Amino acid sequence: MRKLIAAALALLFATPAGARDPVDLTELAARLLPSVVSISTVRLVDTPGQKGQAATVARKRGMGSGFVLTEDGLIATNRHVIDGAHEITVTLTNGTTLSATLLSKAAIDIALLQVQPDLPLTPITWGDSSAVKQGMPVVAIGNPLGYSSSVTSGIISALERDIRTSPYDDYIQTDAPINQGNSGGPLFNLKGEVIGVNTALQSQGDGGSIGIGFSIPSNDAQFVIARLQQFGRIKPGWVGVRVQKLTPMIADAAGLPRKERNSEGAIVTGLDIGAPAIGILRPGDIVVGVGESTLKDARTFNRAVAVLDVGSTAPFDIWRAGKRMTVEIPVGDSPDDIKAGQGKAMADMANDFTDPPDLGLGLGPITADIRTRYEISTDVTGIAVVTVDPHSRSSEAGIEPGDVIQRVQMEAVGSVREFWAQVDGARRNRLTRILLLVRGPSGERWVTLPSA
Repeated sequence: MRKLIAAALALLFATPAGARDPVDLTELAARLLPSVVSISTVRLVDTPGQKGQAATVARKRGMGSGFVLTEDGLIATNRHVIDGAHEITVTLTNGTTLSATLLSKAAIDIALLQVQPDLPLTPITWGDSSAVKQGMPVVAIGNPLGYSSSVTSGIISALERDIRTSPYDDYIQTDAPINQGNSGGPLFNLKGEVIGVNTALQSQGDGGSIGIGFSIPSNDAQFVIARLQQFGRIKPGWVGVRVQKLTPMIADAAGLPRKERNSEGAIVTGLDIGAPAIGILRPGDIVVGVGESTLKDARTFNRAVAVLDVGSTAPFDIWRAGKRMTVEIPVGDSPDDIKAGQGKAMADMANDFTDPPDLGLGLGPITADIRTRYEISTDVTGIAVVTVDPHSRSSEAGIEPGDVIQRVQMEAVGSVREFWAQVDGARRNRLTRILLLVRGPSGERWVTLPSA
């Protein structure tokens, strides 16, 4: 009996034939970490004032991840990480903190930032996401829940996932643990190449990882980044055609030849006003190819059209009335993308009331109510101090509600936006202190505050 029990235990705990120990990722992680950054943001949320008080703005902090594209400080991240941000700060793996400027962003969840490093950064190396296979081991690096430079590992769980974030969804699914704050960080293969941009996760309860995360394929990310660098927007091809997936039943009802009824493709449901395809395609046409791309469904149709160059002409392979033919369609510029590309610059995102970074001040324009309450004469210009955090350096410097800030770094300021521009400029120039001319009940005085 003892021998039988021993044999059973040996079988239970034996290492399966061909099994290997877990991969040692120490060298890979050490090599990749310098290319990954943590991103922190501040968004400004309006807080209506109580009766008789001016409105103020609350500062809402956010976090995410990103990765280095060029030695001179071009950074990629997710658009949703920085959307609506008034301040963007990038922290390198060595702890260096840099102020970031938003260059451009896309509806496909990618954004580009620029920082000004003192020393060259370490760029990532792109991998080919079309070569990714289900089951491949991967490594994710990022800033989950604010824990910077965190490394997790897993495998590719699935490909071509549609999570309904855009008409082009084609996500890589991974079980590498991804949490809030990982967004915008890279997904690496074991060669150290970026094969995806971590973007979304499926979660339950507290929002933590349950082993279902999604990444934008690297080939898609490279396409979007190249377009953003060239045009400031994606500038996708557009023919103005709406389609849906071709099913065997639709193929049968549409009169597709019997031997073609198992074909994949998309059937035209309608055309947009002003569409380049008007007069060429019509509802009921079955599109099976665009250029060199064959189609599976509506998503692959949208993706095939999007990569076409605006101003070019592309062949579309279609079935119509039981006959296969090829038609040529001019490729236009998407009205939606043109409109999205005309959004406000980051400096214009600030509201009339804003809160400068880390100074403990609530600021606003000098309204009639402010002038009356604090007895500010009509000839005084600048911006009003509405609130002061009693634990801040501003309070230590003697700044009080009712004071008026008239100059920053010797330059006159007439709005809070101008104040922020001067503070941001001081930070970019690596100044350790900011110089303010403040007017109070006893007159003007110069005050200095730490820039960070």
